[in-house]
Amino acid sequence: MTDGVPHLFAAITSILEDMHGLAIEGQRLDNAPDMQRVLVSQMRMAIAAVDCTAGEITQQIGNGPG
Repeated sequence: MTDGVPHLFAAITSILEDMHGLAIEGQRLDNAPDMQRVLVSQMRMAIAAVDCTAGEITQQIGNGPG
């Protein structure tokens, strides 16, 4: 494993923690539709960031067996 890989996993952890907060906020019953749109947009951007970071991990470690 290269030196940058643990850092990238930490970055994914941070994004997932942020997503957890967004998901909790989205459960509020008093959110206006505009707020729900903002929250879901932020979730989608976070999902894309996780995918991008996972791709960086794959590039660093390669596509070995498994």
